[in-house]
Amino acid sequence: MRQIIFRREPVEDTARYPGEEAEPGTRPVLTSSQFLAAASAGELAGGGAAVLIGPTDELASLAPHLALLSLIVVDFPKLGDGRGFSQARMLRQRYFYSGELRARGVLKRDQMFFLARCGFDSFDLDPNEDLRAAIAALDTFSVAYQEGSETVIQLQRRAPAA
Repeated sequence: MRQIIFRREPVEDTARYPGEEAEPGTRPVLTSSQFLAAASAGELAGGGAAVLIGPTDELASLAPHLALLSLIVVDFPKLGDGRGFSQARMLRQRYFYSGELRARGVLKRDQMFFLARCGFDSFDLDPNEDLRAAIAALDTFSVAYQEGSETVIQLQRRAPAA
């Protein structure tokens, strides 16, 4: 079974992405079009659904249905594609999504700190990445200049010395 990082711990992944074989005790992750069709048909009334969004998926269409979701997986299909960072910030700051937000795809451990700053709390990294080293990378920097989606307490700017 695949290992992911969830809240700074390696855990077994119970999610099954589109195209993967479902196993007992796992939950399916729907594509955004599958999710929107099921939500419109009223098939997801109980909540707890999971959706996989790609770089070109519109978040505004998901916004009315965020209460039905317990997991949003943001796909990073290629290295250097930063649209997933923006999607995460929008989900957390504009749409106030508070469920699990997972980064998946072509990701490297040196991106971990920045992914977490954008609001991701779980990570499905390349199978060749060392999960322990990736967890350690979350502490790469001790101070950040910009406000992040994971920031609970806003730091006050220091007044310039007179």
